[in-house]
Amino acid sequence: MSKTRIVAFGDAVTAGTMEIPLFTFVQFTDAHVGNPVNTPVHIRLEAAVNLANTIEPAFVVDTGDLTNDPVYEANASNLSEYTEYKKVVSLLEAPLYTVPGNHDIGYPEPGNTTRGDGNPWGEYGKLVEAYQKEMGPLDQSFDYRGFRFILANNNPVCTGEPGYLSTKQLRWVEKLLRSGKTTFIFCHVQVLKDGTALPWGDAATSLVALCEKYSVAAVMYGHKHEMYLKELGGIPYIMCPDLKVPGHQGIFQYSVFRDYFEVWHYDVFGGTATLAGNFRYPEHRS
Repeated sequence: MSKTRIVAFGDAVTAGTMEIPLFTFVQFTDAHVGNPVNTPVHIRLEAAVNLANTIEPAFVVDTGDLTNDPVYEANASNLSEYTEYKKVVSLLEAPLYTVPGNHDIGYPEPGNTTRGDGNPWGEYGKLVEAYQKEMGPLDQSFDYRGFRFILANNNPVCTGEPGYLSTKQLRWVEKLLRSGKTTFIFCHVQVLKDGTALPWGDAATSLVALCEKYSVAAVMYGHKHEMYLKELGGIPYIMCPDLKVPGHQGIFQYSVFRDYFEVWHYDVFGGTATLAGNFRYPEHRS
């Protein structure tokens, strides 16, 4: 495994430092287990798990679309994709936290939209129940080494729409942010629109306002199957690359230091890593 230090983004932190991080964590996203390109064996997710075990992070966060087909229908065949996903990630040596994607739980208000084949989207209530049974809560938080981590379900109410957070969820996020702890937020749908530095939708605008008010360290997500690192109001918004299709095989490692954190992009097959960005925490920015 090799690392290349190429500082491309962020508030400048001296490249080449030999400082030892307090801890590291890893982000996976958009594995889409069950998609035809991933059957019969999901080699990219397997490689990501093997690489994470080599990196030895404190924990792993998967930001959604663990599965592919539940969004279409809440039948036994589609929901069995959770079994395959859990079979692969059960080999992780670090704790795993997940936030649902739109392919996992679908849409609460599909309205008149269909999948393009004239059929409606899957049943939201059953999909949520299945996710909670198989993976855990839709929203959760935990603390580690004095840092706070918030995982929020921001899936859209309808396909193609911006991410959604209810008033109740936003109040829950704000309550957690009042602790004053350095906080990282994870969700599935991008908060900034298509790689720009502009909030995507009303919920994103509200979340961005909270992040600026409470000086959040960073917001991380997936969904778009691309890699972006953008700053808004001095806060980095980070889109992790996906593990869905051949040629898409990247994960992020975050190295957490006392005054800043680094984002490393790893190729899960080659094991090579490039420093994608480094960012000082708000209280340490000049």
